[in-house]
Amino acid sequence: MRKKSKIKHNAEKTLITKRKVFLFLSIIFFSVHPIFQQDVYAQDSKATLFLSPRIESVLVGSTFDVSVLLDTHNNSINTVELILKFPSDKLTIVRPSGAKSFFSVWFESPTYSNTEGRLSLVGGIPRGITTESGLVTTITFKVKATGKAIVEVLPSSKVLANDGLGTNILSGFGRGIYTLNPKPPEGVRVFSETHPFEDKWYNNNNPVLTWEKDMGITDFSFELDNKPLTVPDNTPDSQDTITFYKDVADGLWYFHIKAEKNGVWGSATHFLLHIDTTPPNRFKPKVEILTAATVINRALVSFFTTDSLSGVDHYEVGVIDKTKSPLESPVFVEAESPYQLPSFVSGNLRIIVRAMDRAGNVRDESADAYVPFSTGLVFIIVAVLLVTIYYFRHRIIIYIRKVLRSLLEK
Repeated sequence: MRKKSKIKHNAEKTLITKRKVFLFLSIIFFSVHPIFQQDVYAQDSKATLFLSPRIESVLVGSTFDVSVLLDTHNNSINTVELILKFPSDKLTIVRPSGAKSFFSVWFESPTYSNTEGRLSLVGGIPRGITTESGLVTTITFKVKATGKAIVEVLPSSKVLANDGLGTNILSGFGRGIYTLNPKPPEGVRVFSETHPFEDKWYNNNNPVLTWEKDMGITDFSFELDNKPLTVPDNTPDSQDTITFYKDVADGLWYFHIKAEKNGVWGSATHFLLHIDTTPPNRFKPKVEILTAATVINRALVSFFTTDSLSGVDHYEVGVIDKTKSPLESPVFVEAESPYQLPSFVSGNLRIIVRAMDRAGNVRDESADAYVPFSTGLVFIIVAVLLVTIYYFRHRIIIYIRKVLRSLLEK
């Protein structure tokens, strides 16, 4: 342990010695060389290093930039040594940037330790500079924990005047105070067993809604209305993860919900409900009988209706023979208008046309019709019977005789 401590002490001592050498060389270089001599001397022996922004509120898990700026108060300076301190338990440096800076010479590029909470750099301007807000560096911090974080320029920092003597004129050591707030919960994930898809219509007007509850969430605030972007108030409505509504009117409805975590309300989630409990509008099917001389009569059924909410999805047609039992149920087939009844259907009929909307609501309408056989069909049937008898009469007679003989023998 003593040996490790001694090694660490020697490393720190070497780093301090290196910085002193850099500063000494920069002073000699800038003051002796005639190119870098200036006629401007310090008018006021002070300079200020300050942070921007000085005050900021940021969320845990997010990143933010802090710029270190220099005000020379009308003095010409040629070297800056910056040593910055920050709370390592609350902030961590993601990236120190030396790409944008008024320095033209880097004696020590930005280096940092997220364990110790320190950043240091040494830069120079050979010809000197006078500035009110010169950019030294920009540091990107990431927030680790809630609370207050103070980032400050340490008194061991230096700003050397361009006076040939390397006079340290730094007297203002800026600081930034940053409020680190807990991250609000993200939008709540909402589900519905009764209305699972937001782009589909349902004829259930008693929606049930459920949602997820992440770790740390204490309360939920929610609301149901016809507006797509309503944000619920900050009054808790429930700690549960389910709610339901009864007898909701037809139309588009939006369920809005947000969650509270660590005293902070999150963003709102909007879940869309399509409700349509009204069947398509009433209509009257029209039956038209088309007669022909040699074929079966054709029966065509025409129909059309509308649906004001979800729209008509499809039609189905079923046929009932009115001479048969009234308990007989028709077989429905999907159809488009006009629909031709099957050729084998004839007689005293009731034709039922079923209109179904996209929510599953059904409207049944019917029309009665008598579809007779055509004379052409009767002629064809008789002709077929006569031809059959003509060609097969002797076989038929023989068969009948055999049957009679067998009956008599018994």
